[in-house]
Amino acid sequence: MEKQVTFTGSKGKLFGVIHIYEKVKSPGVILFHGFTGNKCESHFLFTKLARKLYKEGISVLRFDFYGSGDSEGNFEDMTLMTEIKDGEKAVEFLKTFDFIDIERIGVLGLSMGALTATYVASNFDLIRSLCLWSPLAFPEIIKKKLITKKMIIKLKKYGKCYIPGTGHYIGREFIESTEKLKIEKFVERYKGDVFIIHTKDDITLDLNHSLFYFEKFHINARSLKMLILDKGGHVFTTEESEKKVLEETTKFFKDTLKKE
Repeated sequence: MEKQVTFTGSKGKLFGVIHIYEKVKSPGVILFHGFTGNKCESHFLFTKLARKLYKEGISVLRFDFYGSGDSEGNFEDMTLMTEIKDGEKAVEFLKTFDFIDIERIGVLGLSMGALTATYVASNFDLIRSLCLWSPLAFPEIIKKKLITKKMIIKLKKYGKCYIPGTGHYIGREFIESTEKLKIEKFVERYKGDVFIIHTKDDITLDLNHSLFYFEKFHINARSLKMLILDKGGHVFTTEESEKKVLEETTKFFKDTLKKE
């Protein structure tokens, strides 16, 4: 069963969909979308994964961060800190459902959502499994890639500026948050199971981001594996890469969230 839900996030109401497996007490997985993304994600990748996990007896929560999708707020008011707080609120919300086994919870983050997923996983002992798709490890590169000198002037003057080609305004506080957040200590602290997926032809974020995670997770992770695909781009837009990512991710959560 799929049900629309709302819950209180960092600064307002967050809208999402929960895929409820009610036949038995089930594991739960939360999906964190990427920059300018939403609860469905590109070519409905999150929707497809959620339905696939549901068929395997896993309940799933996918939602829009504050300022994204159907959730309250404006995109330019979003920061990495609001997304992290939203992620924490999502875990607390999922725990309120009787059909969820709170000892079997996993999280997945795509691109910038990987920062939130990693932070949340490292701060909640109940997060047993962590999956990262095309993860962002160095948020400060967002400024280097997107922000020109003219845009910096507008950010200082107006507190926001338009990002050409995206249809979005971005806020000064968001840029400041990308320069402040250092993910390394959170990666090193996580003690659960980890699965990282990236492609060689990702022009948005290169493999160095995933390799950073892979190195740092070695310190404490219970298990760690990485899948590198030849093609598929940043969001796995080839037929072969989409199929592989959905199959392998489903297998990972089945294997790591099953009863011992």
